Amino acid sequence: MLIILSLITVCIITGVFWYILFSRRERRLLARLQKMVDDASAGSLQRSEISETKFSALENSLKKFLNDSQLSAGNRLQQKEVIQSLISDIAHQTLTPISNIMLYADLLKEHTAGPSAEIDTICEQTEKLDFLIQSLVKLSRMENGIISVHPKEEHIGQLFDALRQEFEAKAVEKEIALEIIPSSFSAVFDFRWTREAVGNILDNAIKYTAPGGHIRISSEKYSFFTRLDIADNGIGIAEEELNRIFSRFYRSMDAEDEPGTGIGLYLSREILRMQKGYIKVSSQKGAGSVFSVFLPNVS
Repeated sequence: MLIILSLITVCIITGVFWYILFSRRERRLLARLQKMVDDASAGSLQRSEISETKFSALENSLKKFLNDSQLSAGNRLQQKEVIQSLISDIAHQTLTPISNIMLYADLLKEHTAGPSAEIDTICEQTEKLDFLIQSLVKLSRMENGIISVHPKEEHIGQLFDALRQEFEAKAVEKEIALEIIPSSFSAVFDFRWTREAVGNILDNAIKYTAPGGHIRISSEKYSFFTRLDIADNGIGIAEEELNRIFSRFYRSMDAEDEPGTGIGLYLSREILRMQKGYIKVSSQKGAGSVFSVFLPNVS
């Protein structure tokens, strides 16, 4: 009996010894793993060698993963910087030639007796090229995270005033009635970029509404969002195209006769998404469209 008790005592002491030993090694390993993660988060992970013992296999695997992640993040940052530099170069290099073409086209108009279809075509195509390049630059900057929005509480009424100032003359020129309902609401959005997003929608509404048509802009307050409606009685959108109109470079077959790049609605959606807003559309071919923009309310 005494021998059995002695053996049990020895087993217990041995078990406690090994438990304490492995427990300490486990705590030290967990501490090293935590330090690795913290260093990686702070960008100060050192690439020192780790022993190849079986016990440190997890440590080796984690360090390899963190090293690879750090390299990938560095490569992405480097690529973004290259893209940003390339975009800046494109914008800078094309600005002067396009401006010169437009300038000389205007001078030709002044020195040409009577109207000239050729010069008008040069002016029109140059404006299209300028619009396309600017749109591509904005698109590339946004997709690479170079453009950032800064939402804050803004008044919808001021946004509507800016849209009226920018587009009223264009609507009048096309003999379209532009009705903008005054708004006293406020929401959280980046004024400049939201003006661009809603402006793209309004520009399309004017473009695809026939002379004598009507466009109405209004707002409505909900619990979490403020809704802006841009409604027109233009050509409308076929049901099968509704899910594709926000794709990059997509243009409806019905819109081929109108100038455009197919980027505007995609940009609008991305600008709103970056501000935690969104956009919906309801339309019927031949009966007009309603684009609804939802902007977050002040929390």
